[in-house]
Amino acid sequence: MGSIAGDLRFRYKGGMRHSTPFPVLMGIPLPIEYVSDMESKAKYILLCGNQSGFIQLAKDKFDDTFSCILVYTEEPAAYWAVDFVKKMKEDLGLPVLAVGDSSPLAVKSFSHFVAGGCDIKWLGLRPSELESIGLSEGCMLVMRKADLKLAQHLLEEDIVKEKPEWVKELKIMVNTQRKVEIEALFSIACSFFPRDYLPRKMTQQDWI
Repeated sequence: MGSIAGDLRFRYKGGMRHSTPFPVLMGIPLPIEYVSDMESKAKYILLCGNQSGFIQLAKDKFDDTFSCILVYTEEPAAYWAVDFVKKMKEDLGLPVLAVGDSSPLAVKSFSHFVAGGCDIKWLGLRPSELESIGLSEGCMLVMRKADLKLAQHLLEEDIVKEKPEWVKELKIMVNTQRKVEIEALFSIACSFFPRDYLPRKMTQQDWI
């Protein structure tokens, strides 16, 4: 499953397709072999691994405000979603930023993109920033044994080892045994995620 919002046009099986405004969202086309002639005025691609977060960004027209293409992919990302984002990155020459839950599963999803030849920058949520954001302990979830096992497995993966900052974040998850979903940011304010958190991180170029 995957959805797209933002300025994107391409040819698919001979006909032109273009993204549509919220609430009517374009699905990721399959197979990508039929996709060609991509066009966009966007400045970057923003992956969102959390459906609620993606919907809020699309509803708030984040793609218009910050000139980006929003892409939602389930976690972990499927190979066809990785291939489509990689094609966008290469054909349009755009950088790819990623935002998702602060969890091992999100890191696993991001690592799928890197392994698939689509290098990305991890924008958030990251465990190292949770305290500064002001999230209460009640907004954090205790990691299950499966979460801890996945985190330990990721720390042994070469793809992750090649990104020292990712390793640091994973170790924080393991040490605190806490994970946080993007929905936790909604407890601060309904508009905090699209109008405060992400714009601030973009302005500061706070990605790893």
